[in-house]
Amino acid sequence: MTKKTSTEVAFTPYEISFCLHDTARTRMWKEAIEQHVKPGDVVIDAGSGTGILGLFAALAGAKKVYCIELHPRFVKLINHLAERNNMQHVIEVVHGDATKVELPEQADLLICELLCTGQFFEPEVQVVNHLRQFLKPHASIIPKRVQSFIRLLDAQEMLYGVRIDCDSRSVVFDDDEPLSTKVMYDEIIMSKDHPLTVKTSVEVKARHTRIADAVLIEGRAELAEGLWTHPTRFLYNPEVIFLQEEIQLTKGEDYRIDIEYNYGSDTLDASFKIGKSA
Repeated sequence: MTKKTSTEVAFTPYEISFCLHDTARTRMWKEAIEQHVKPGDVVIDAGSGTGILGLFAALAGAKKVYCIELHPRFVKLINHLAERNNMQHVIEVVHGDATKVELPEQADLLICELLCTGQFFEPEVQVVNHLRQFLKPHASIIPKRVQSFIRLLDAQEMLYGVRIDCDSRSVVFDDDEPLSTKVMYDEIIMSKDHPLTVKTSVEVKARHTRIADAVLIEGRAELAEGLWTHPTRFLYNPEVIFLQEEIQLTKGEDYRIDIEYNYGSDTLDASFKIGKSA
């Protein structure tokens, strides 16, 4: 299993714009940033996108905000956004890979909204691991921590008359039925250096006698003390991942789920093995 060490996912302008206009998601981040930023702070906004989160920090009183962005189109737009809001003297755009850039000073706050359910697809952990070296000893990170949860599922396999169980999907259908208890299988504390691979086992209890053909992954992040995310149009949609081998469950029995994948990897590369607990 190859570990990702750089920002390998290039997001489209559509996705970045959609993220901006997910008002429920963006307002949560605005509240968290306003709780953290103190006048005179130096702030890093990694994976800045449109630059809206960096702008929130500037408007909250930061003296300097480094907006790190890989996409050339959005490098231009961040500068325009700063000018339109008279914050060009505060916001400095760094065009580059947030897992590799060097910064000229230590920061009081790191903002990194590269969140995805299960931390698939996005390099949140890689970016924070790299940029932690540019933080002051008592600096804060948004998010503070990220949690991932799993349960077994009888997932709808047919759609439009086509069998679709060869890929994952970020939507739960009406005919999807959870078959087990839900347990947390991963917690990332952002202030601590973290390995890039999830490799763990958890136990769940079957609630139905049925065949499980998928797992349901859900996630959440603590942005500030007691401020937890909830699913929005763009953020933390549940992830249905079909199993390579179905398993017959018996109600009341315990089952072990062995989980292994790299942060930032594709769901197709993840391994989920289900077996009856000893």
